Amino acid sequence: MVAQPAQKQKQRKSPSKKYDVTFSLFAPYNEEVRLLGDWNDWQETPMEKGDDGWWTAVIPLEDGEYQYKFAVKSLSYFMPGEWGYVFDPYGTFISQDRENTIIRIEKGQRIFTTYEWKHDDKPLPPNHELIIYEMHIGDFTGGRGDGGSEQRMVKGTFNDALSKLDHVASLGVNAIELMPVKEFPGTYSWGYNIRSLFAVENSYGTPDDLCRFVDECHARGIRVIIDGVYNHMEAEAPFTKIDYDYWFYNPNPDPDFLQWGPKYNYHKFDEHLNIFPARKYVIESILFWIDHFHIDGIRFDGTYALKHFDVLREFADRIMEKIGNLKPFICIAEHVPEDPAITGYPEHGPMHAAWHDTLGKVFHANLTGVERDGQQPYNLDAFAHHLDPKKNGYGTGSRMINYLDSHDQIRLLWQLGEFGRVFDQAAFKRVKLGHAILMTAPGLPMIFMGTEFGEVSKKTTDYQPLDWVLTRHENNADLLRFYQGMGHLRRNCLYLFNDHFEVIFRDDSRKILAYKRWDEVGNELIVVFNLKFDYAGEVVISGVTDGQWHEYIYDYDLTVEGGILRDTLAESEIKIYLKQA
Repeated sequence: MVAQPAQKQKQRKSPSKKYDVTFSLFAPYNEEVRLLGDWNDWQETPMEKGDDGWWTAVIPLEDGEYQYKFAVKSLSYFMPGEWGYVFDPYGTFISQDRENTIIRIEKGQRIFTTYEWKHDDKPLPPNHELIIYEMHIGDFTGGRGDGGSEQRMVKGTFNDALSKLDHVASLGVNAIELMPVKEFPGTYSWGYNIRSLFAVENSYGTPDDLCRFVDECHARGIRVIIDGVYNHMEAEAPFTKIDYDYWFYNPNPDPDFLQWGPKYNYHKFDEHLNIFPARKYVIESILFWIDHFHIDGIRFDGTYALKHFDVLREFADRIMEKIGNLKPFICIAEHVPEDPAITGYPEHGPMHAAWHDTLGKVFHANLTGVERDGQQPYNLDAFAHHLDPKKNGYGTGSRMINYLDSHDQIRLLWQLGEFGRVFDQAAFKRVKLGHAILMTAPGLPMIFMGTEFGEVSKKTTDYQPLDWVLTRHENNADLLRFYQGMGHLRRNCLYLFNDHFEVIFRDDSRKILAYKRWDEVGNELIVVFNLKFDYAGEVVISGVTDGQWHEYIYDYDLTVEGGILRDTLAESEIKIYLKQA
């Protein structure tokens, strides 16, 4: 008789410990709210409302990951008394179908992020030294030439962007301004049609992925500024279905060109709960992102539509109270038409700085050689005025964000071809001219992603990843080297961060302008440029300090005697002279 193998005893899985987990929804005047989750096959659980307006339900759950949503009997004007399903307005991660909130429970506690920060001790640059790079996560990677491929790839995440942080750092950049990275409908958007102020856009990655991106930026001494959309929400956002009039204006009081979606009513006051509900939600979101994602600044979108300086001041006050002396932080307004009065926090306006939109238009007109957005070409007066913070209303350069391109403008290289009929090397020379002025003038320079290697795509909100193949072409590679060199100059000439600025020469017939930057110990820098497409020939500038000077772009020395600097300028040419103390 053959012995039979011993039969294994069936292992019994010991039950995991369950914890009481509280789910909450702020809906102070709704009559019924129910909780649905995947832990019980989406069966509805009634919720109870407290005197503070919060509905709660306690569910015993094991540690793990879950999905849930709320069913709410709506008070909104377009669905009164109807049931609507909403994800958690305070949830940080939304499911791919945009219907449910994803949470992680560890030891009975809701975990928003699990990332372990590694570089919080790295020093970060102060506001007045920022060189900003505007980045759209969805389009930054995945284009032709990314990773060597000639084809577009499915990329566009925080983790993909990590692979190119060294490229960004090589430009001298020490701050990345992310276009909105909070939850929006669909899988592609610029992010201004926002559905949540807490949730990270799931097509870009998880909350932990965002933490890793910020941490790796900090490791390189790069601050991260997020684009904050606080004027409006997207039509399907949770609060629109819960109780529209409690959160938003009805009707929206803005003119048609500012109608971007349900507009927060920041002056709606709940006397029963003694709160401004819209302000409360925004402030809680901002402080949450500072706590959990370690952001270093916010660019406030559409402040002209938001209008109320007192509300912006309240936001900034709460931010700076939170930050204290822990690290630098900047609040930037996108305020168009411009109003420098919005800047100068805390002594003056509610924001630290603002986008200098008019200077961008001056750049475009003068570099393309044609009228653009009301600005005339070859206008030395406009250039001199808008470059000088002592004359343009800002008072100090640290209050103005200067740029050639941004996501709101048609790219300069496209304009040069389309409107100026300028192409090839002549066009790249104009971009170099503009960037050199940008990097040597007072103010905080900002580079729109791809400008540094000659991205020439037409403006569109459709999917349009950067074409990294361009970096293999000589004109584009040369432009990239130029941007890197100008970044090195600005980072190493510390007096470019101050406000000392003086126009020392102008030739209105040849459209030549020169200005000087300096410090108190004797370091000086002179910039002279030819705005015309014609060869200028000899330029003679008087009143210059005698001695040896070095031209930075072309790398040669010259001697100034009797206060006279003599040199030549070709078409569209700029030169930068440095004198060490």
